[in-house]
Amino acid sequence: MDRPALPKDDLFENSTMTFGEHLEELRSSLVKAIMWLGVGLCVGLFFANDVIRFIQAPLQGAIQQFNADRDLTSLGYSDLDDPEIQPLREFLMRNALVWETIYEIPEELQTLAPDAIESNLDATDTPDVPAVTVKPYAMKELLQQLPDPTALQPKIQLRESKTSVSSLKIEEPFMIWVKAGLIVGAVLASPMILYHLWSFVASGLHAHERRYVYLYMPISVILFSSGVVLAFFLVLHYVLTFLLAFNGSMDVAVEPRLTYYVNFVLMLPLGFGIAFQLPLVMLFLQRIGLFETEAYIQSWKVAVLVIFVMSMLLTPADVTSMVALAVPLMFLYFLGILMCKFIPRGRGLGSAAYDPA
Repeated sequence: MDRPALPKDDLFENSTMTFGEHLEELRSSLVKAIMWLGVGLCVGLFFANDVIRFIQAPLQGAIQQFNADRDLTSLGYSDLDDPEIQPLREFLMRNALVWETIYEIPEELQTLAPDAIESNLDATDTPDVPAVTVKPYAMKELLQQLPDPTALQPKIQLRESKTSVSSLKIEEPFMIWVKAGLIVGAVLASPMILYHLWSFVASGLHAHERRYVYLYMPISVILFSSGVVLAFFLVLHYVLTFLLAFNGSMDVAVEPRLTYYVNFVLMLPLGFGIAFQLPLVMLFLQRIGLFETEAYIQSWKVAVLVIFVMSMLLTPADVTSMVALAVPLMFLYFLGILMCKFIPRGRGLGSAAYDPA
């Protein structure tokens, strides 16, 4: 029986480096990657403020919508989709306004008695104009004349509300600024960082193994980016809306803190990006023989349960984000089945074993 054809590259090619030389090569690659990360950090710090404002925009929009809907509902407008209400609702949201009720003192009690006013001369600024002041006891006398609380006149007015995040520590904004700059720098420098790390890893791989990396790495990047984009530009809005509505149902005032919100915004897209690697994980497990395509098909109900558990662990503790991640993952699960079924096997991963001798 003929022996299967061997790969074109020698399995033991470039294997003459000592352990110390491998460590030196690793050190050199890490140093170069860190240097590029430092360069990216310097550039990222220039954009850090814009990035922080950008990630605050979904929160500010959600708070403005929550305040407008809450105030209109409290005024008796239950149908918020009514076309007659929409102009006022949009005005409140656009200007970040909230309703508040004030109680006005009757006009007849807002005038002081003549003996409550005394005059003196301001010798420094306007010596010819008498300065009018109120005696200290005048306010006390005025308060004693307040009527019964039921006689106070209620009025509704609009005021600008706070929709930005807050900080409780003096160094907190600075640390978030550095963190945002580091993240932006890592993204900008990622091509060179990955290049130096890959140059070390690739030297220990064979040609057919490197081909798998060249094939599946772009797919992995596309899936990760798709998860991040979906999480930030679509899911985050609904998650914030749900959480604010839940706080409102418990009559809890919302004062978002900078550190917690930034961590929340980073955790949600990161969890989505990692979870979107599901088709590649399924393909890898099928290629190494742990699972067969038929097993994926027969166990789809169990897979749905596992997907919801994964979604619960990879997203913040709310139902909306969990469901928003689980639904795309179910589609990706069936995409993984199609990849396992129609992507052909090649020499190396998932192929029959052979003797390299």
